[in-house]
Amino acid sequence: MEKLIDKFNRKIDYLRISVTDRCNLRCVYCMPVNGILHKPQQQILSFEQIYRIVHCAVRLGIRKVRITGGEPLVRKDLHLLIKKLKCISALKEISLTTNGIYLSKYVHSLRMAGLDRINISLDTLIPEKFRQITRGGDLEEVLKGLERAFFVGLSPVKINTVLMRGFNDGEILDFAQLTQNRPLHIRFIEYMSTSLDYESSGSLFFSCAEAKKVCCNLGKLLPVSEELGGTASVFRIEGFCGTLGFISPISEPFCSSCNKLRLTSDGHLRSCLHSSQSINLKAALDKVVGEQDLSVLIKEAVALKPKSHNLLNVPLGLDSKDFSMCQIGG
Repeated sequence: MEKLIDKFNRKIDYLRISVTDRCNLRCVYCMPVNGILHKPQQQILSFEQIYRIVHCAVRLGIRKVRITGGEPLVRKDLHLLIKKLKCISALKEISLTTNGIYLSKYVHSLRMAGLDRINISLDTLIPEKFRQITRGGDLEEVLKGLERAFFVGLSPVKINTVLMRGFNDGEILDFAQLTQNRPLHIRFIEYMSTSLDYESSGSLFFSCAEAKKVCCNLGKLLPVSEELGGTASVFRIEGFCGTLGFISPISEPFCSSCNKLRLTSDGHLRSCLHSSQSINLKAALDKVVGEQDLSVLIKEAVALKPKSHNLLNVPLGLDSKDFSMCQIGG
């Protein structure tokens, strides 16, 4: 079995796949207030094309796949894609990131199809604030989906919380306390600038180091070992059941251990979230290329992987017109 190794000797074994550029929310740091101009359906990867890419990537060394969007649960029959990917024997894990609005409706079919674990994006536990940041979302639906995820046996269940000064930094303890009596995994993520909010991003930044100090008010933080290549520094509050993770792309970049590739919904393979360089796999698949040619293109994407991001100098997506996170996959 091959291994994907980039020019900085990083082992690449993780592929994030955006299955749609559409979303049922309009989160303020992700999408313009009026939404985006969506790609026509014929420009979006089919499930069969995604399968071909993953099958080839696994032969090259990819071992974990994460399904993202947009919001992946707006893609019809997503469980069928997961079921098909689950048949790739060397693929060790299939996970999903969702905003949770439709989760209670679909989580059972996703679990039955073979989904291994789930991440729910949730930046506040206050209904009014949730409606504000998502421009109309219903927090109750997300919490219902969270409970259903536990009920169907997904493990671990993680919550991704983007830290924003003046918005949710006062809720850090509330999120941390969710880990006290159940095996829930909270991941605090530092805010990253986008071209949508570049002017205000500095005032919103709240470091993971600050969040960690806040969490210490609940008890001693005990380090928890995680699989190598992970982006989070993980801890458990002494006596608590779940864990807290701190993801610090700004204050403590983890580029030296980055193991990811990202496949956009329109078939561009990117080696870094913060780089505009990509390889167009869909164009190749539309020409019915063989697996050998597809392998060459995937390796080209790996060769493009930069040593590190440039977020301290250039905001995420600033070189892209009308950029939004949902066009790449969060």
